[in-house]
Amino acid sequence: MTRKIELSEVVISTHCHATEDLEKVKKALMNVISPELRSIAKLHSEVLHGYYGNPIVKLEVRFKSDNAYTVVKYIMSLISDVDQRYLMASLDMRYSVKDNKLYLRLDKQEAYLGGIALYEGDDSIKVSISFSMIRSADAVREFLEKMLAEVGE
Repeated sequence: MTRKIELSEVVISTHCHATEDLEKVKKALMNVISPELRSIAKLHSEVLHGYYGNPIVKLEVRFKSDNAYTVVKYIMSLISDVDQRYLMASLDMRYSVKDNKLYLRLDKQEAYLGGIALYEGDDSIKVSISFSMIRSADAVREFLEKMLAEVGE
């Protein structure tokens, strides 16, 4: 019997710096979540302090099992074909076999506007996708290819 890779959890987080509007950053984070799950999302916040004592609010939301799958599928359905190809080409840099996690960074500005785009900068929305069972980049690649094919239909 072949064991299948499964999503166990997705964690979406970002920081709101003193120069940003907290409500706008919350909106950007919530826009990354599929609409049917936004009402049950438990947004956690923590006030941190920057190097010069400036307040930074860390925002985080977590989803497990089926809800995690729904969130990741939603993200994959909204990223462009170019970003999908880039994700697959850069998968080896984004997936950690040790942690069994896939790491994505999304453009915070684009998310605020209702879109989703991969982003390589520091001020981003971070998505950590945890898998259960198999620890394999090939299994994660196959999982994502199947998901991208589903959302492309």
